[in-house]
Amino acid sequence: MGIAHQQLSTAERALHDQTNLLPRGKLIAVFATLSLSLLVTFIDQNGISVALPTIAAEIHAENTISWAGTSSLIANTVFQMLYGRLSDIFGRKAVYLGAIGLLAVADLLCGLVHNAAAFYVFRGLAGVGGGGVTSLSMIIVSDIVTLEQRGKYQGIIGAMVGLGNVLGPFLAAAFIEKTHSWRAFFYMLTPLGAISGAVSFFLLPSKPPSGQLRANLGKIDHLGWLASSIAMTFLLIPISGGMVI
Repeated sequence: MGIAHQQLSTAERALHDQTNLLPRGKLIAVFATLSLSLLVTFIDQNGISVALPTIAAEIHAENTISWAGTSSLIANTVFQMLYGRLSDIFGRKAVYLGAIGLLAVADLLCGLVHNAAAFYVFRGLAGVGGGGVTSLSMIIVSDIVTLEQRGKYQGIIGAMVGLGNVLGPFLAAAFIEKTHSWRAFFYMLTPLGAISGAVSFFLLPSKPPSGQLRANLGKIDHLGWLASSIAMTFLLIPISGGMVI
């Protein structure tokens, strides 16, 4: 009973934590940056769908190109479960910058590849980064605004998900039509991610993690995460393949 009460108190303190609130001007800048990063993430995830036939023809992957989407989806889903705990251990800012940086680099590498295997690996890395941006954008918004404002700001930033889903295919199609190259789509995403990361580096509040690193790492449910990852992988592969196992 005492332990449960202590855990509840800790959760309540986290919910009502107001130590990272930002002044209005800085809040707007950070909020715009988080919105941009989330927009880039979902443009990346959904824009590739219309480019896959062109990509497959160029890298000779007509029979396996579905793995471009599957690898990204699996990596995104699996690592999204882990980012919340990692941000508690290493701090929101460090983990968020790592995620947006990984996404930007992965998109650049996707634009440079010339073989299918490398493309699938880099799409998986983009999924890892995108999963972190998605999770941490919402978490950081909760940290920097008051409890009363969280719903409003999270709703606005959540609209970037829908906007990215809509814009992604149109942007990819436009780049392919105008430049006659699918690579330009990824080259466009890389600087946007880099800009978002650079602005975040200077503006995001940095809250040092509490506790010892080894003790914090021990709080991760490694077995549970591994089991969930395996289960999600076996679920997502047949779904992505049209239920063909």
